[in-house]
Amino acid sequence: MSLFKSRNRPPQEDSNDLGFGSKLNAPGERLLNQDGSFNVLRTGRWTWTPYQSIVEMPWSSFLMLMLGFYVLANFVFAILFYLIGPDQFNGVGEDSEMIKFADLFFFSAQTLTTVGYGHISPRGFWASALASMEALLGVMIFALATGLLFARFSRPKSRILFSKNALISPYHEGYAFMFRIANLRNNSIINLEAKVTMAWLEESHGKYTRKFFALPLAREKVNLFPLNWTIVHPIDENSPLYGKTNEALEKMQPEFVILISGYDETFAQNVHSKSSYTYKDLICNGKFKPMYYEEDGHTVLQLDRIDEVEVLAAENVALPK
Repeated sequence: MSLFKSRNRPPQEDSNDLGFGSKLNAPGERLLNQDGSFNVLRTGRWTWTPYQSIVEMPWSSFLMLMLGFYVLANFVFAILFYLIGPDQFNGVGEDSEMIKFADLFFFSAQTLTTVGYGHISPRGFWASALASMEALLGVMIFALATGLLFARFSRPKSRILFSKNALISPYHEGYAFMFRIANLRNNSIINLEAKVTMAWLEESHGKYTRKFFALPLAREKVNLFPLNWTIVHPIDENSPLYGKTNEALEKMQPEFVILISGYDETFAQNVHSKSSYTYKDLICNGKFKPMYYEEDGHTVLQLDRIDEVEVLAAENVALPK
């Protein structure tokens, strides 16, 4: 008799869960923020990744960090020069101690950047040794800063605009879930693909279970992306949205996780973008207003109109059964 016959078969895993699993079951809890970041707070352990942090931080933070480090480095070396003695440097003023320190601070800046105007120069052994160490450190710092700056500029990153709201709109003879996207940059993205997964909560005996379903789209891929793209999921009998009212949708707490990927010809690399919509971001029985028009032989795309919606009716909408 086989020993394996008495063992229970493990439950089949949901291949549509995108890696979130089915245990995140708190009502109102979001899986993915609208900016594409995960709604996850990491605690317990921490690892220092300065390169990743500096490359991914906003430009304003990066510039402030570089400026702050430059001022701090010059301030530290100015203190060390001052401790060696202002008399160990030619050209330092004979006025107040504050003027002497200021002269040494600007001498540090000239040494760190290897400018070397020559107005102030070291004449003692320790002053010359410290100045040479700062010059070496300056070469390394600016080489590192140049590398970080290049990494930030050369990092492939898409700038896909998502509409603020998703809609449940009349579509052909029924309804459809839809949202639209546009390329904020004036570059070429080709072979753009979209994947939409719906996550919702089901209650059973007072416990919630999160379900996932990959929504079939009317069109999952476009070869070119010069205008906006309205991504549509037709609601039929196979859709988890089929037959749902506003009240039913609110109870389900659905979240629509969006994954967009394509090939950026500027960077010659694949790029991606992600976002999500919750029930609070849904507008039932509305339609998007046009974003582009023709003028003088050209097509004008108005990116600031990506969020404009016309609500068709205010009453409760029951999706067809």
